[in-house]
Amino acid sequence: MSDVNERRQRQRIMVESAHVPESGFQLECDGKATAVRDVSLEGFSMHASTAPDSQKEFHFVLKRRAAGGFISGRAQVVNFVRGATADTGVAGCHVTAFDDDGRELLAQWLSAHVAAVAGVPLTEKEAREIVDGPSLV
Repeated sequence: MSDVNERRQRQRIMVESAHVPESGFQLECDGKATAVRDVSLEGFSMHASTAPDSQKEFHFVLKRRAAGGFISGRAQVVNFVRGATADTGVAGCHVTAFDDDGRELLAQWLSAHVAAVAGVPLTEKEAREIVDGPSLV
């Protein structure tokens, strides 16, 4: 869909799963609420019933209930996987630009999320290393 490499270089953090039904992450794309599946420092994936337009960037806002404020910026769809039903398609998106200090705030949010859902106790430094680290997928 794009010449942007769809494989993220940073670890993807699942924020939607059966194990974390209420992660607290909320996503809006061009003002429309959308379910977010995973987030990394380079992008996110979201539910989409049909393939979004991969030729243009869109504005996004990411919020986390456990934290104040929001992260915003621009992103572009780089891949789409059709689901078995209209509600289960997934669009992978690459963040092309963060507004203000959005990238650092996202790293903090993801580190806190990783520490909160980990099966073993993690220090803040260990959680941040996971978020900053290379993709294991």
